Amino acid sequence: MPFNPKTEYQITQKDFPIEDFHKYKDEFVTRPPYQRKNVWPKKKKQALLDSLFRRYYIPRIVVREIRLSEDTTVNEIIDGQQRINTVQEFFSDKLTLPKSLADVNPDLAGARYSGLSSEIRRFIDRELIYTADIVKNIDDPRDKNHQEVATQIFWRLQQGESLNYMEIAHSQLSSLVRNFVVKYSDDQRFDFQSYRPLNENKDKHPFFKIISRDNRRMQHLALMTRLLILEENDGPADIKNNNIEEYIENSKKENGIGNWEYEQETHAKKLLKNLNVFFEIFSDDPMVEGGDVVKELKDEYFIISAYLLLRHLLKYYVFDTKEKQIFRDFILNFYQTWSISKREKTKGVADVRVRDILIFSENRQQSMNEIAVRERILRQLFFEYVRENNHEMLSKDDRRAFNEAERILVYRINDGMCQMCIDEGKPERECRVSWKDYQADHVLPHSKGGQTVIDNAQVLCSYHNKQKGAKV
Repeated sequence: MPFNPKTEYQITQKDFPIEDFHKYKDEFVTRPPYQRKNVWPKKKKQALLDSLFRRYYIPRIVVREIRLSEDTTVNEIIDGQQRINTVQEFFSDKLTLPKSLADVNPDLAGARYSGLSSEIRRFIDRELIYTADIVKNIDDPRDKNHQEVATQIFWRLQQGESLNYMEIAHSQLSSLVRNFVVKYSDDQRFDFQSYRPLNENKDKHPFFKIISRDNRRMQHLALMTRLLILEENDGPADIKNNNIEEYIENSKKENGIGNWEYEQETHAKKLLKNLNVFFEIFSDDPMVEGGDVVKELKDEYFIISAYLLLRHLLKYYVFDTKEKQIFRDFILNFYQTWSISKREKTKGVADVRVRDILIFSENRQQSMNEIAVRERILRQLFFEYVRENNHEMLSKDDRRAFNEAERILVYRINDGMCQMCIDEGKPERECRVSWKDYQADHVLPHSKGGQTVIDNAQVLCSYHNKQKGAKV
């Protein structure tokens, strides 16, 4: 019997008048969730229009039929995003015809659609077409396997475009890590409920507004993933390109598409919290206040090292207004010293600090060992800087929580009554807190150096414990 493997999908052909992509644009999803928004230069768009009017060969677009409900479908553009965007801009008068069409008809050269004669517009509307291959039978947008097949088709069609590792990782729609990273570091989002692309992302972390790195090839997503790996590892780890791909691949789930639950992971919460502090430290920098970015925060390996130093300080030391200022001054000072050290190297200067900084810059790869070398050097130089500026970093108590015996003793000492309720003058019955709802609170907050000892403990109700927070 003949060899004839079963196909995963069916393909039919269809001709679309190019006007359809303008007149019925809601029927087309030109940027699927596994793709990013790309923009052709004007010259390339006009070359396409020239080919259309001359009836030259234009490669077929590839369309996947997506079923949103029993009676509703939408056309997802697997390949052909820019060809469709080009004709949409032309019909909207945002793009003129190329002057090269003057030899076809003088009225075409440099013309906008609305300025053409009715005869020419009729020709455009009725005669100019895109031929499409319609992919059927992989039409469930929530089906992990259907989306993976569509992604595979997309990848194979982009062989000439050389997708980078992060663009490939971005298309892993069922990966929970991918979803977290896209939510907090990409410029664009996708609404899976309506199955429509969103050209902005209100959840993107403000941290990316202060660093001097663009996101053209998903650099923000790569940096966010690297920081997430470091946070989960609680310090240096291998975060090379293949580690990112593997990390994202390993979190794929059957129900992963459109699933944002990863942000509830402890290390994901810590990352967002630390990035909040990072942003706060530099948000009032003159460059940022002037609408720009912090130019010193440009090299990825330097940003990662600064982050690791910050998370160490937040974890083990009281980190208040003064410490935030010192951290910022140190980072900016280190950058300047770094620049000077590179020049002094060429002069043969052998200062110990210069050697340390040069070792830092020579270990710029993303392996665990090199990250650890950078972390040790930056931490050492930071504490030398603190000492030189006559400041002392106050260590936090290593033990943050009261143990069971201490909780019982504190509860009995305070007679089970919320101390802030008492301060507010409430009657005794309203001050009493049940064991279930009782919070053992640090009078001097742990984040400000408060020790986890009985003399620094008090009973609070859950309301007042939340209200007090890190305040004294």
